[in-house]
Formats: sequence, structure tokens, C-alpha cells
Amino acid sequence: MAKSNLSQPIYEKLSERILHWYYLPGHRLTEDALCDEYNVSRSPIREALNTLVENGLIEKKPGVGYSVRLLDFDEINELYDVRIALESYAIQLICRNGMDEMRLQELRSYWVDIGSRLPDAAKTVAAADEEFHELLARMTGNRTLLAMLKSIDQRIHFVRLADITNEERVRATCTDHVALLDAISGRDEVRAGQVLRKNIDDGRLSVEHAIKEALANAYRTRE
Repeated sequence: MAKSNLSQPIYEKLSERILHWYYLPGHRLTEDALCDEYNVSRSPIREALNTLVENGLIEKKPGVGYSVRLLDFDEINELYDVRIALESYAIQLICRNGMDEMRLQELRSYWVDIGSRLPDAAKTVAAADEEFHELLARMTGNRTLLAMLKSIDQRIHFVRLADITNEERVRATCTDHVALLDAISGRDEVRAGQVLRKNIDDGRLSVEHAIKEALANAYRTRE
């Protein structure tokens, strides 16, 4: 959903509060309170809230209204499982069909460079990681596969922000991406599949740990 000039800063502020656990799961968001806080009409407030619903940060229930979503780790795990299935097939196709060597070396150099500039380069890695995986899917030429992966990425986008949050995780991500590109260069389907699964599974475990720890800290500060 394209956000209006008025709803954009409201959306950004609310999403920041949710992502940094200022609003805990179950916290209710009312249009009246937000209209008063931001001194705007209901229209941009509703637009911002609906975008938060689309991005999976809040939910809207009849008779209840808007509230911050309770995280469903079963759903998150299922989405990561589907990621593995889709991306494993994408890597298989790339290994069989080959990849432009110049493009491959450009990507390799990019991730080697990030790994050499830690911790300064860490801030942009989460978004770059998502773009990297979608780029590989795009290289298959399978538009349906890419669309499905993009749909999953949209649903776990904010969850993934809790993944690559420290130097150790950034370094591991860079190492995995370089190893994956090396396997693709050698058309080694087995090795590429192993590296890909490790990369995604490590992200899954990191996300779950980070979210549980952040939630526990957030609740403790309110006691």
C-alpha cells in the first residue's frame, strides 16, 4: 500500500515502537488516541494502521480493533521452511544453468568487502541479505518462484531485522554468501544446498533467540 505524506511518518514511528518493544504484544492502538497524538484526521491514521496490518506487525479484530500481534513462532518456522524449499530449488537451477562469471565475482567482492569493514558495515546487512536471496531467485527466470519468495520475505521482513544484529552474525552471513557463490561458481549443487540451508537455519535460530530475549527484557523493564 502506498502511504500518503501524512501517514508515512506515523507508520514509521509506530513500526519503530513495535520493533523496539515499546509496544508489547497485545498492546491496543486506537484511532482516537493516535489522532490526538499526531494531531491529524482519521484518514492517515487508518492508512498507517492498515499498512502495519499488511506487514504483519499488528492485527485487526472485529469488535476489538487494532493490537500488536502476538508472535507465532510456528508460523515463522513454517515460512522459513518454505524459504528453504524455494531457495534450494533456485540454487539447483542456477548451478545447472550456470551464472554470469562477472556478476558472480561482483557479488562475491561485495560480501567480502562488507566482511572486511566490520563493524561499520553492519547496519545495512539485513536489507542487503534480503536483496541477495531475492536476486538469486530472480536469476532463475522463474517469475512465480520469485513472487512466492517476495511474498514470504514481506511477511518475515520485520522479523528478519532481529536476525543480523551483531558483528558475529554479520560475519557469518558474509562467509555463508561467499561460500554459496563459490559453490555456484563450481556448479556444486550439493555444497550450495548445504550452505544455503545453514545460512537460513542460522537466521531462523537467531531470530527466535533475539525475539525471546528482547521480549523478556521489555517485560522486565515494565515490572
